[in-house]
Amino acid sequence: MRGGKDSAGRSTTGSSRDPGATRGGARAAYASNGEGGPDRVEPVALPKWLPAVVFAAVTVVLFRSFLFTDLLLYGSDTFAMGYMARIFFAQQLAEGVFPLWNPLLLGGTPFLDSLAGGDSLYPPSVLLLWLMDPARSLGWKLVLHVFIAGLAMYGWCRALGRSRMASMVAGIGFMAAPFLVTLVFPGHDGKLFVTALMPLVFWAAERCITGRSLLAFSGLGGAVALVLLTTHFQMAYFLFGAVGIYTAVRAVQEGRRKRGDGEEGSGTREGRRNGPGIRYAGFLLASLLGAGAAGVQLFPAVEYITDFSRRTATTTAAESPEAARAYSSSWSLHPEDLVATLILPEFIGSSAGGADWTSGTYRGRNPFKLNHEYVGVGLLLLALLSFAGGARPGVRWTLAGIGFVALGFTLGAHSPIWAFLHAVLPGVGLFRAPSMAIFLTGFVVATLAAFGVDRGVVLARGADAAAWQRGFRTLLAGAGVVALVAILAASGALDALFPAPPGREGALQILSPYIVRGALVAVGVAGAVTAAFWSLRAGYLAPAGLAAVLSVVVAGDAIRVSDPFIQTADPRELTVPDPNIQFLVGQQQAWGTEPFRVLSLVGAGQDVAPAQFGLELAAGHHPNDLARYRELIGMEGSGFPQNVWSPETGAFNPNLVQLLNAAFLIWPDAEFGPIQGPEPVSRFTLADGRVISSVYPLPTLPRAHLVTDVVVREEALAVETLTSEAFDPATQVVLSEFPPITLDGVPPEGEVTWEERTPNHLALQVVSDRPALLVLSENWFPAWKATVDGVESPVLRANHTFRAVAVPQGSSRVEFRYASDLLRLSLFVSIFCILVLAIPLGMGVLERRRRRSA
Repeated sequence: MRGGKDSAGRSTTGSSRDPGATRGGARAAYASNGEGGPDRVEPVALPKWLPAVVFAAVTVVLFRSFLFTDLLLYGSDTFAMGYMARIFFAQQLAEGVFPLWNPLLLGGTPFLDSLAGGDSLYPPSVLLLWLMDPARSLGWKLVLHVFIAGLAMYGWCRALGRSRMASMVAGIGFMAAPFLVTLVFPGHDGKLFVTALMPLVFWAAERCITGRSLLAFSGLGGAVALVLLTTHFQMAYFLFGAVGIYTAVRAVQEGRRKRGDGEEGSGTREGRRNGPGIRYAGFLLASLLGAGAAGVQLFPAVEYITDFSRRTATTTAAESPEAARAYSSSWSLHPEDLVATLILPEFIGSSAGGADWTSGTYRGRNPFKLNHEYVGVGLLLLALLSFAGGARPGVRWTLAGIGFVALGFTLGAHSPIWAFLHAVLPGVGLFRAPSMAIFLTGFVVATLAAFGVDRGVVLARGADAAAWQRGFRTLLAGAGVVALVAILAASGALDALFPAPPGREGALQILSPYIVRGALVAVGVAGAVTAAFWSLRAGYLAPAGLAAVLSVVVAGDAIRVSDPFIQTADPRELTVPDPNIQFLVGQQQAWGTEPFRVLSLVGAGQDVAPAQFGLELAAGHHPNDLARYRELIGMEGSGFPQNVWSPETGAFNPNLVQLLNAAFLIWPDAEFGPIQGPEPVSRFTLADGRVISSVYPLPTLPRAHLVTDVVVREEALAVETLTSEAFDPATQVVLSEFPPITLDGVPPEGEVTWEERTPNHLALQVVSDRPALLVLSENWFPAWKATVDGVESPVLRANHTFRAVAVPQGSSRVEFRYASDLLRLSLFVSIFCILVLAIPLGMGVLERRRRRSA
């Protein structure tokens, strides 16, 4: 412990000791932080390397089924789309191209802007993608971040003055917590990344406020940039709001503390320079520079999501304020979920599988449940103990307030907290799933648990019996609440209070014995934590024993819940194409330079598996596809493209089939039976003779073709016109305004030859006997620029969502290049901000070296 001198010149080097702490081992040295007296004790000299080793061991236990095999770490969204996006990205990088456009799904989307690549600029993910097979890298990056979560939580707690033992317990509880680890199963890697990085952001912010360190300034900017590069902006929004509030309060607290200690006066130059406003301004500046450093990803994505993506139909352009509010509150927690979140994880069940209690047992009100928000009974009791007196009340109560508000927000429309924040905070209406905010509550609980461990040790080893009794009663009260909830749950009383919704009564019956088992476990965890501190006070347990007991109890309680959500899969599920896909890949090679799309109706048209092998799909799944394309094909949510094929009538719209350049259909025989009449060109058949899916050829138009007959319609009538029998997609094109050239309406004679097709550049040789429009069945987006014989030409929005360019009579070369002015500007901003953040980083390193040499 570092020393110093008091106002009288006496040495203060760690000599203060508890005169009565003779039970359980050597006397402990107390550390004071100037906010109310001693609140930390180093009861056992943990080696500096031990926490990292323990965190690694917990990580290995959690991911043992993945780490020591050649299997893949299963993630629902990862298998649905994540792998496809990453394999596309990896293949393009291998060819020396950074893709700015992804042509594989739904007529094409911007790659960075639409977040199609997710973490394509996030350094850890890119590094792992470069070092290993893409499929395995998807699992390893999750494993890495669970380990990072432990280290970051440990460092954050140490920055708050917590002991190594307390920080290690908090780190274990945080990294193994179900609200973090169970995000593996749904494949929500962005949420997991932000949660893992959260302690790092708070740690750097605390150092900025208390230490005014140049290294902390650069570290905060870097941490903010990393969070944004994960591309999960909703989680980042919650995180930055919480850390902004925390830092504002801490700036005021630090200013008052320094004036109270006489270190600086409010009227002096030093006092003004180190006042709360200046401290907070430094935090804001570092945060803004961090946002700017991630600007190349942030700014284009914000514009795209708010102006072009399908999100505009569910938020900014919702049918009514009530519909927008319902959207924002969807996928919230419900009151009964709080029982599972705080005390009894089995109470709500799950849809994830992996264990008996998580297989088809979800009895809640959301459509399904693939993760868990459980915080941990052990951590909650330790957090409660932190309020049994002690120092740093400002920090503790600030964190507690953040955690409580976040918990209220998770309840969505059930909570006035959500209603208030939804009404007053800008941007909240763009998000849904308020339950995501639980990561803030979990973080607060883990942090307060570190305070609780230190406070409990101080009380147990102190001479003040009255203080110990008050603290122990607090612990007993918490354990009593846990026992009461457990009894009510095991007896069925909570089931009567929170009945299963209609249709899920069977899930509740399956879940009942596991609720009883969970109740016993909750009581056991609460009893173990309580008994551990009593044993330390009574002298039956040494501090090292307390560290071991708390670590095992907290880790065991978390791992038992997280474990079912870590599942593996055979790599062949992703990497080996079925016979139909093999046939279509062969067709792609046979067609040569002429592209085509595949219309797959597997999985309600949400199938993306063919795209993993380079096949371009007319439908599919994308979290941020272009709103106009979605309107054209008539797809709502994750449903069928009903303008192309209607499940009600079973009919295809020939106009859209041609416009979409859909040359082949993958038909799900297993779901709808065979198509009567035409014979398939390929079938996927199991060994027992069952037909899974079949491939049929479709009549289609070339991806690029010439027309001279223009139908001008306002935007609201475009889709109706395109799908009507009166429209001829081979000879006509729908525009919202007249083209820049005069067209005679006579069908042109000529040909279009593809010369180059890459994600960022298209080149075609066009021959036409008259002026015409070259219609390209690729989504229009303002970043696409066109030239005709080297002269820039406007790119028209044709057929509601596609592109068209005017071409002259004769032979011409048409090129499309993806050249986003906003992306270019954002890149310059990012480079500038990174350089600015590097200056204090370099100065801080030099200053540290100078101090060491001195």
